[in-house]
Amino acid sequence: MDRRSKTLLGMASGCAGLFGLIVLGAYVWGPTERLDEAGFNGFVDINARWVHELSWRLTDFGDPPTVALITLVLAAVCLVRGRPRSAIAVVGLVAATSVSSELLKILLSHPRYPSSIHYTLGPEALPSGHATAAMSLAMAGVLAAPRRARFAAAVIGAVLALGVGAAVIVVQWHFPSDVIAGYLLATGWALAIVAILYEAERRYPAGERWAGTALARATERIATGGLDLAAAGVVIAAVLGAGGLLFADPGRVADYARENTQFVVAAGMIASAALVLPVAAAAAARRA
Repeated sequence: MDRRSKTLLGMASGCAGLFGLIVLGAYVWGPTERLDEAGFNGFVDINARWVHELSWRLTDFGDPPTVALITLVLAAVCLVRGRPRSAIAVVGLVAATSVSSELLKILLSHPRYPSSIHYTLGPEALPSGHATAAMSLAMAGVLAAPRRARFAAAVIGAVLALGVGAAVIVVQWHFPSDVIAGYLLATGWALAIVAILYEAERRYPAGERWAGTALARATERIATGGLDLAAAGVVIAAVLGAGGLLFADPGRVADYARENTQFVVAAGMIASAALVLPVAAAAAARRA
């Protein structure tokens, strides 16, 4: 096995190890359990109608029909670009994450009814299926994107994963730990599949039979330019949205942050995971 493949599999194993630590923190260690509870309460207690309405809409991106549709579109893009192996990888990634997340929900089923939370959350909540699905779509987008546009695809996917991850907490479906665990599960699978793709290409080069066609080259250029523009638009919209939220009533935002410092920590962890993991996977995929 090539050194690069071993590195990718090592990164996937690192995701599995972090997943295990998240489980221990959510179920066993008191300080992280309390952080989980405070983070959950902080998301749920946001008293803004538009946040709750937006959250319900964002959860649609983790529903099976929507996930299946986006997966098929990404696989079709791979085929048009002349990358049948990538198309198989996209479908395999989403299928693997979907099945494994449901199995892990059953295996890791654990009741959590802390006194500080007055909402009913089922014991089969870790990992979050919606967060796993959103991050798997982000990773699938990276696999489907042309090499030069993979960072742009990672940015778009990161924003999607962050939005869905925050939404499932706001609507009282999951704890922050459930969301981060879902992110790690999808990222681990993505890195493992990139390693398999790299080894397959190294041992059995696919050649340019499909990728060298005029349609494939045109699709490559269109996809690269489109993703770059879309990523720029997403970043601008995110910055303007965050700025508008902060400057609309900075005193209220500051007061809420001071009163809910553990929520700020939990939200920061979710945002960091949502942004870092797709970008790291894109960097690994570009090198491979």
